[in-house]
Amino acid sequence: MPRPSARRSFWLMLFGCMTLGGCASLPELKDVEKSIKLTSPEDSLIAGYLAEPLSQHPGQSAVLPLFDGLDAMVARLALIQSASSSIDLQYYIFRNDDTGRLLAWQLMEAAERGVRVRLLLDDTASANIDYQLAVMSSHPNIGVRLYNPSAHRSLRALSFMGDFARMNHRMHNKSLTVDNRLSVVGGRNIGNEYFSNDEAVEFGDLDLLMAGPVVDEVSDQFDRYWNAASSYPVEAFSSLENAKDELAAAYSNIDTQKAKLEEHPYIQRLTKSPLLRHMADNRIGWFWGQATVFADPPDKHQGQADEWMIKPLLEAFADVKQRLVIFSPYFVPTDNGVKLLNDMAARGIEVIVITNSLAATDVLAVHSGYQGYREALLRGGVTLYEVKATGRKPSHSWKGSSRSSLHAKSFLFDDQALFVGSFNFDPRSAWLNTEMGVWVDQSELNQQMLAWLPTFLGKNTYKVSLADDGLQWQDLKTGQILYAEPQAGFWRRFMADVLSLLPLESQL
Repeated sequence: MPRPSARRSFWLMLFGCMTLGGCASLPELKDVEKSIKLTSPEDSLIAGYLAEPLSQHPGQSAVLPLFDGLDAMVARLALIQSASSSIDLQYYIFRNDDTGRLLAWQLMEAAERGVRVRLLLDDTASANIDYQLAVMSSHPNIGVRLYNPSAHRSLRALSFMGDFARMNHRMHNKSLTVDNRLSVVGGRNIGNEYFSNDEAVEFGDLDLLMAGPVVDEVSDQFDRYWNAASSYPVEAFSSLENAKDELAAAYSNIDTQKAKLEEHPYIQRLTKSPLLRHMADNRIGWFWGQATVFADPPDKHQGQADEWMIKPLLEAFADVKQRLVIFSPYFVPTDNGVKLLNDMAARGIEVIVITNSLAATDVLAVHSGYQGYREALLRGGVTLYEVKATGRKPSHSWKGSSRSSLHAKSFLFDDQALFVGSFNFDPRSAWLNTEMGVWVDQSELNQQMLAWLPTFLGKNTYKVSLADDGLQWQDLKTGQILYAEPQAGFWRRFMADVLSLLPLESQL
């Protein structure tokens, strides 16, 4: 019978590929150069720019929230263009799109000026761009490394399945540091959708531009990852045989590329950013206070939980007296998280959670892990808001797409402090991925965000509450009350329900 034979051959082939993925080993690393942070001289451009404000606030760090996608890109470009000694970048995703190529080109120009560039990416971020990264790395002033890489570059999915225990741990950290004097840390990856340059989707996100002592902490955590055993030079996976020729060809075409960039509509929008004018005039509205980096170790999956960033976060939760506001696009509290938040509410603490609605989420499985906890949270006294999918017609497919989606990860503690970073309130951030963020003790910024909150909620969210039979969603802009997941069609709701039946929670 031919069909059983064909079926048997298919399964044998699949098993063989998975075995290949599981048995393949990473290349042995020899003589990998270790390096550490470089601080620019006191007479450098950035040092001179910061000298007066830092001298007026000794021992304090300066932070500026970057809510707008254009401002977030302007800040990164300005830092890179001002660098004189070093640029360190650490990202989960670095897309080969307009914004990714713009930043890559700026990094190559900085390297030509003699600036040392270190680019550390989670291997998820480098899918299908190994060669482009190798071209960058062929520059003598640029180093590119991949965190926890796949041994098989062309069979990543099978390699992931065959080596799941190792490959399941990803580096979700996000930072850019220049001259060890200025840093940007927050929730944004590198890609069009994070910087207001994608017509189909835009992530509402938050970064902090920072100066002062906290920058040294960001640099220290970067050094730990860059020199970790799990960070591999990209040259270990991609031949540099033709990379230097490609690099020379790119630089020979530099004037043409610059002209194209200057004419790009996105560049024209960036030039109108208010932040650009404020930076040029040295009129940045800094918030000054104490700031501390919370970061997981690079070997989180092998180390002790006492070293994980969830420990200081939970300590901060325990110190809350009046109010806790959680922004988490991926919110899967688990039974332990429900108990934590409900116990806080029972002590009279106002607990507010803002996450994505089913229509707005870009990861359907995450919503499937979250939806079953809503009733328990509401019965325990937690206030729950879900962000709308705005700017386009409601999604009726089970895959779905939305014009906007919450991507910011931030916590507001009482009227005093805040945390901004890459950490989601879910099992993956707590136990599987490495994460980082910044705790800022700054009451003025905290209270400005609290004052802005009602406007944001009124325009962009549904308030979820208990109904006689299940849940109801109130559109805070129109007052309309709905009794099914808003803006989500039958198939999207159906698939979320199906996924909720699967044992996925520990991976979400």
